[in-house]
Amino acid sequence: MKASFISGKAYWASVVAPNTTFDSDGTWKIDVCAMNEKSLATVKEDGLTIKNKGDERGDFVTIKRDVRRVKGGVNRAPTLVDAQKRTMSDLIGNGSVVNVKYRPYTYDNKFGKGKGADLMGVQVIELVRFDADPDEEDEDFEVVSDGFSTEEEISFAS
Repeated sequence: MKASFISGKAYWASVVAPNTTFDSDGTWKIDVCAMNEKSLATVKEDGLTIKNKGDERGDFVTIKRDVRRVKGGVNRAPTLVDAQKRTMSDLIGNGSVVNVKYRPYTYDNKFGKGKGADLMGVQVIELVRFDADPDEEDEDFEVVSDGFSTEEEISFAS
């Protein structure tokens, strides 16, 4: 099947690193909510399950890709780019506005038959920075003025 594209707000995104909560090999995934009419129509046409857990997400779909294939191979990570299509590695916080590319598929396994969506890529239009622990402040460390800084220029030998 050909790829589909939807737009909406991201929740519980595990795109930079796979989520290993329910699978030790890991799964890249993202919940997409607040979809426009075109995206909702695409999701319905592809036969994906629209969920609603009664929380801030409202109606949403989960798009995912397992790290390990059923037959033993390893999938490549989904593409993650910014609005200008530049590769990025920032963690995606809840509420970020995203475009998601996926390939719909059908499955028939020990859990039953259904339709799923293989996460191929995410484009971040508006990034909400992820804060692992918003209540914890950065007061544990002092600034070391002559220490390493990620903003220093890297010089290469010519």
